[in-house]
Amino acid sequence: MRFYQKITLAFLALLAAALCAVGLAMTAASFSAGLASARAAALAQHSRDRYGVEQAVYAQYETGAAYGAQPYGNDQLAAALQIYAAQAAPGAQLALFADGTALFSTLPTALPRAVQQQAAAGGAAQATVWRGGGESWLLLAQPLAVPGRDAVLLGAYDLGAVYAARRALLLGWAAAAALTLVLGGAAAGRLSRRLTAPLARLQAASGRIAAGEYGERTGIVTGDEIGALSASFDAMAEAVQRRIQDLHAALQRERDFVAAFTHELKTPMTSMMGYAGLLRTGPQTPAAVQDAAGYIYRETRRLEALCAKLLELLGLEAGEGSIAKAPVSDRALFAAVQRALAGPGAGDAAAPVVFAPGGCTVCVDRILWEDLLRNLVANACRACRGVPGAGVRVACRAEEGQAVFTVADTGCGIPPEDLPRVTEPFYMVDKSRARAGGGSGLGLALCSRIAACHGAALALDSAPGRGTTVTVRLPLAGGPQETAQTAKEGTNDES
Repeated sequence: MRFYQKITLAFLALLAAALCAVGLAMTAASFSAGLASARAAALAQHSRDRYGVEQAVYAQYETGAAYGAQPYGNDQLAAALQIYAAQAAPGAQLALFADGTALFSTLPTALPRAVQQQAAAGGAAQATVWRGGGESWLLLAQPLAVPGRDAVLLGAYDLGAVYAARRALLLGWAAAAALTLVLGGAAAGRLSRRLTAPLARLQAASGRIAAGEYGERTGIVTGDEIGALSASFDAMAEAVQRRIQDLHAALQRERDFVAAFTHELKTPMTSMMGYAGLLRTGPQTPAAVQDAAGYIYRETRRLEALCAKLLELLGLEAGEGSIAKAPVSDRALFAAVQRALAGPGAGDAAAPVVFAPGGCTVCVDRILWEDLLRNLVANACRACRGVPGAGVRVACRAEEGQAVFTVADTGCGIPPEDLPRVTEPFYMVDKSRARAGGGSGLGLALCSRIAACHGAALALDSAPGRGTTVTVRLPLAGGPQETAQTAKEGTNDES
């Protein structure tokens, strides 16, 4: 059963109970009033009948005394009632009882004799209602003022009209109540449908979302509890949709990561297998052997560097290790990067690199931050290959309580459509150019993760033909003790 049907039935039950209670109360009040009115009228008439019968009894007494009859005998009493009923009250329903015996009666034959005797046996004024055989009578008994006799006048007065009025009132009220229930049920059904329509929309929306339509929303605005429930449901659906989109995006990134990593391994491995196969085919010239061995060596070193960076990136993403932050000056950081670029295997630093420290002190994990700067400089140098007069500038400046690190080059630049993806693992704008320069597509991804570990983010500004600028902002480290310590570290590093 639907919810609106339950509401309609509950309303009809309450309405029926209210109509029954009101109808019964009104009918009872009307019947009581009618019965009281009929009783009062019957009592007045019975008093007049008693007076008339007493007068007739006295007249019979005078007549009987003239003829020597027994005063107030049964015959005189019966004759008095018969004369009164025939002359003064034709059609009256009366009976005369003396000493418990019925002397004369014009009561309806439907009235049982036992009922008549019981009604008259009280000996004092009383009223009795009798119903039977489809008839209703009010029995009134009053004693007659007859000397020396225990005489009671019993009168029967028809109450059929009162009970018929009650029956008609009940039937009329039942018809009106039935009509009211029909109209009320129709109105209640329509109203309950309208009230529960938002719930039906909510149910339909939840069903569609369960079926996979995560963009479905109820959009119900009612300003009541249902509206609040709908708003909460839509917010929940929005959160679920975002979560699913994030999961799909993460799954796609993992697939892209695996595909890119497989490709990065497959390309050099194919070439290495080719050169190894060439060496196995037979004797080669010393120059050919040297070229093959050199290529195999270079590609092996590149794979080794690729695996090392990949492990480092995965370790940062998994939260392995600890980020040991300590105050360090930008001079000390730049000096360490400069030494790394001048060391063996620093072929990336073919373009001129200029360092411009600003005397800033930051609280970072020194090893990780040096790695970040070194990777940014290496990427910038690769971007400058083949660009006449291109160079790299590494700088740091204080700005509004922050140390702003920038690595800017005047190299080839990055197209706008590639900028959002350059921090993805293995993503390379120009794959052939990057591989020729020893790139793996992991440098910026690693830098982005290192920055995130420090609560910062990489900001890239680039365009084809005008170079690239990478900016990272960190809070300045405060306190004279920290400043003195970092200054000492910077002096030791520079020495």
